[in-house]
Formats: sequence, structure tokens, C-alpha cells
Amino acid sequence: MTVERKFSLSGILITIFLIFFAFLCLLPFYYVITVSFSNPALVRQGRMILFPKDPSFGAYAMILRDAKFYNSFKVSIIRTVVGSVLAIVVQSMFAYSLSRTKLPGKKFFRGLIIFAILFNGGIVPTYLIICNTGLFDTIWALIIPIAMSPWNTIILASFFASLPASLEESATLDGANDFTIFFRIAVPLSGAALGTILLFISVGHWNALMDSVIYINNSKLRPLQKYLVDLVMRSYTTDMFADVSEQDIPTVSIQTAAIFASTFPILVVYPFVQKYFAKGIMLGAIKG
Repeated sequence: MTVERKFSLSGILITIFLIFFAFLCLLPFYYVITVSFSNPALVRQGRMILFPKDPSFGAYAMILRDAKFYNSFKVSIIRTVVGSVLAIVVQSMFAYSLSRTKLPGKKFFRGLIIFAILFNGGIVPTYLIICNTGLFDTIWALIIPIAMSPWNTIILASFFASLPASLEESATLDGANDFTIFFRIAVPLSGAALGTILLFISVGHWNALMDSVIYINNSKLRPLQKYLVDLVMRSYTTDMFADVSEQDIPTVSIQTAAIFASTFPILVVYPFVQKYFAKGIMLGAIKG
């Protein structure tokens, strides 16, 4: 039995466009990797084009000896882990409550969520709240304000609403309360959806920049993205490092090495949770 494949002009054009777009997306990242691993002397001379020439780890050695890099890396890890756990707990519990038909004032709370999606309080009111609640210049200023995401809550509520109501009824007859039903029934059945949302939250925390710029003055609490901005914005980076013997390493090599080193943890984790993407999003879109 033969299967006929029909190639239309529109399909070919779309494929070519997607390949070209993917190439444009990968090109900057490829440039960062190539420059960071190339010989610093060749980078300075502009002789590095497509592939790393005379591979060197001098820029990485310089970055990995910087105490500020390790401190920023630690802050980002703490922020990502604590912030992701807190956010997924808050959002999933709120979403489960919204998905229950017996929740008093369900329409009112759902209306608040929709309103929060459409309208944002703004930078100035948020800044005043951060200052007046004592969160300013603490790591909690990077965690608590974004612990609640209206969009993620709506997605999770749609998924929880698709779970069979008979499971909740059976558990209630057996004497289970709402917390028992949530943690022992709803959460185990929601691994794909929760994994997808957790990945969104974690990547958001790891890549976040503006909140650390606005709410953090203490250099010991600046996350990795703020460290990268400080590094990239400097014309000369040798004054940031103590080893004067490495001053011949060009600025661009140090900057690209720091960028790749900060991206590497996400590249390692992403393949293990990527499988939850399509499944989790599709499950959240199915109801009934």
C-alpha cells in the first residue's frame, strides 16, 4: 500500500520560512558559543568566523574564578527553586478551588482573575507596595510579587475542571476533606499540566531581570541576569576580576562565556521536562 504525499506550494514556502526563522533564532546562540570557546587572541584580531579556532577555556576559567558569578548563581538558584515551589503551590490550590462548582463566590473570584489578566497595577504602585511591606532589598521581593499568575491559574483551573467529578464524590463519601482530595487525587492526576506550568515559572524566574533592577540594591542579592547585565554593559571587564595576568582576554570572550555559563543549567534541565509541554497544554484545553 502506497501513501501519496502531496506537496503544495504554500506548504513548501511555510517550511522554508520556518527553517529560515529557526536559523535566525539559533544564530546568536551559536555565535556566543563559538566566541566563548575560541582563542582570545584570534577573537581580538577578528579571525574567528564560523567555527572555534584554537579552542581555549581561558574566558570560562576567568568567569568561574569570579566570586560575584558564584554569588549571583546561588541567588538565582535559590530564587528559582523557592519561587517555583511557592508559585506552583499557590496557583494550583487557587485553580483547584476555582474549578469546584460548590465554591461560594466562584464568579466573583473568577472575575478578579480575568480582571488581573487584562489590567496590571503598574510599576509605581507595585514599587510602593514592595517598599511599604518591608520586602525591598530582600530576596522575597523577587519571589512573592510573582507567586500568583492569573494566566497560569486559568489554565490549571480549566484542567482541574476536566477531572471526573465521580472521583471527588467517591472520596467525599469515604470521609476525605478538600485538602486530601487535592493532594491525593487531583495533584497525582495533573502531573503533565503541573509540570508544564512549573517549567514556565522556573524559566521565568531564571530569566527575570527588571525586578532585581528595581527592588534590589544589595550586590549580594543580585541574581545572575543582573550580573550579566553589569558585565555586558561594561566596555572593559578586567577591573571586575582580580587576576591581572588574564587582562589580555578580550571583553567579548568574557561576556559570551558568562552568558553561556548562565544558560547552561536551563539547557540541561529543559530536555527532561519538555515532554510535558504539548501534553500539559492540550490537557488544559480539554474540558468535559
